[in-house]
Amino acid sequence: MDGLEQEVLARVEARRAVQVAWTRELVAIPTVNPYAGDASAGSEKAGQEWIAGRLTQLGAQVRRVPVPADVYARGGIIGPADRCWDGRDNVVAEWVLGDGQGPVVLLNDHMDTVGTAGMGFDPFDPVVEDGCLFGRGSSDSKGNLVMGLVAVDALLANPTGLHGRVVYASVVDEECNGSGAGTLACCLAGVTGTLAICLDGAHGQVDIGCNGVATARLRVQGRAGHGSGQGAVSALDKAIQVKTAVDHFAREHAEVYPDCAVNIGVFRAGTLPAIVPGEAELQVNLNYDIQDAYQAEEQSGAWDGRFFRTRFQRSLAALPAADEWFGAHPVEVSWVKDLYPFWCDPHQPAIQTVLGAVAEIRGGPVPCGVNPAWLDAAHLARQLRVPTVALGAGAAGAAHGAGEYAVIDDLAAGARTVALVLHRLLRRA
Repeated sequence: MDGLEQEVLARVEARRAVQVAWTRELVAIPTVNPYAGDASAGSEKAGQEWIAGRLTQLGAQVRRVPVPADVYARGGIIGPADRCWDGRDNVVAEWVLGDGQGPVVLLNDHMDTVGTAGMGFDPFDPVVEDGCLFGRGSSDSKGNLVMGLVAVDALLANPTGLHGRVVYASVVDEECNGSGAGTLACCLAGVTGTLAICLDGAHGQVDIGCNGVATARLRVQGRAGHGSGQGAVSALDKAIQVKTAVDHFAREHAEVYPDCAVNIGVFRAGTLPAIVPGEAELQVNLNYDIQDAYQAEEQSGAWDGRFFRTRFQRSLAALPAADEWFGAHPVEVSWVKDLYPFWCDPHQPAIQTVLGAVAEIRGGPVPCGVNPAWLDAAHLARQLRVPTVALGAGAAGAAHGAGEYAVIDDLAAGARTVALVLHRLLRRA
């Protein structure tokens, strides 16, 4: 590491107090996804206004990129129906360095968070305690958004010898079945780079891929009736049998792909204790391996999980053999989303630059692999066809949790890493 690089890192470290203050400001702004499913559901708008203001202060050319109503169809994916993006624009900023003739590094991260139900403290009153910052979005992913801002700020303090462009995209609708609509819209609108860095994920790893994920909605029929039970068939009881079948599929799936989780996130039935439930619903997230996408591409030309989805639906076909009710009342399966996986060759020069910088900042080799969760990075890699990594600084296991937090030292190390990557990529030899 030479003197110029050390100066960049020193400038990042000098901004640590600012980084903490900005992160607290952003976490304090509720940006819960409107489809969060609880009373905290809101919008990203106020957070996007905050970040647009910061970007303008940093001298960027800032523009809004709306999400078109047909974004999923245009992107070639299955996404949730009846989604609305009114007032939920992406914010895209750009800085031109030197003559602008050089690499274009795209920094991308999402503004929306999951809901706050079950949190044991005020999720929008960020508290710093024992070196950690607590609050909804601190790890996923507002701490990472600010991490990128601070890295760019430090870089711009002395841009001598740098050539190229930095593009920064704060996007909407990554969470809550949003299917990366914001990032997908940016890709379709021509927001691109020669390297894409998704500022999402946990500290201590670099993701060069992620699993695919499909979400199934399972509707189960019963026969509603009086709670005394005459002639009624409980859809809840039948749904428990369906859950058992899903659990069996999950176990078999895990034997082959142990990093591809199956999660039943919604299970509901009934309206009153005096009524036997006539309908029940389960919603299931099913992570699938990239091999399923390769199979689909080879056999159908589509990069998705269509054959995986078929295998799951077939796993429910055994239900009538165990209970004749399902023969006359089959489970209705519909698909909310199917988000493809991605993988990038870590030997590509730009990715090697990222890995080298991460190793230097963290003092040794860093795990590099496939994230078991889905990330917006998949759209960046697939739609833009550029080398893509996910490089976050969240606390492992904290995302979506009732006690969400971020470790301040990790956020600071992340900012140094991003700044070093930018300097190395944009510095003309």
